[in-house]
Parts: sequence; C-alpha cells; structure tokens
Amino acid sequence: MVPVSASPGMRAVPGWSAFVGSKAALREPADSLRQEEAGNGVRVTSAYPAATATDRLREIRAAFGRPYDAQACISPRMLASMIVWLPAVPADSYVCEPAVLPTPR
Repeated sequence: MVPVSASPGMRAVPGWSAFVGSKAALREPADSLRQEEAGNGVRVTSAYPAATATDRLREIRAAFGRPYDAQACISPRMLASMIVWLPAVPADSYVCEPAVLPTPR
C-alpha cells in the first residue's frame, strides 16, 4: 500500500486547509496500518513527493503569484515509476516514508 501525501515538511497554507488537512490525515492511518498489518505481510509506504511538474501545479503557483519551473520539479513519469517500484522492494525489507525530491541543479 502506498498512500501519497504531500511535500515533505508541508505546512499551513491559507485557503488550502482542506487539501493540507487531507494530506496530513494520511499519516496516522498509514502508520497504524503499517503496524497492524505487518504480521500479514502487508507493507505500507507513505510517499512524500515534492513539487511535481503538472499543469495543476502551474495553475496553483500562478494563483499564489509564484514562479513555475518544470525543470525544478519532479517529473510525473519519475514519480509514477518510484511509486510503482516501492511495493516491489524485496520481501525482507521495505521503504517506510520516502521524501521524493528533485535532483538539485
């Protein structure tokens, strides 16, 4: 199971309380499920991707008067590949809470 939250270190954003709250609310159930289902072989990995280069992010940044640079973001293809890879980690281990960040330029 891979719940996808929001950027690592996300904080309050005026006007976005529902979004921020929904992402923050993913953490505790995921942490609980991780412990509850470990004995059944279910691995829970909470992913925390940083800004992802999408049209939606472009719109959000524009609404906040912030610049949008797709090259400074994670590509959707890379993020999808990472999320598909997480459950495929060998059975003797798993990735618990990766923060997925773009490569520094």
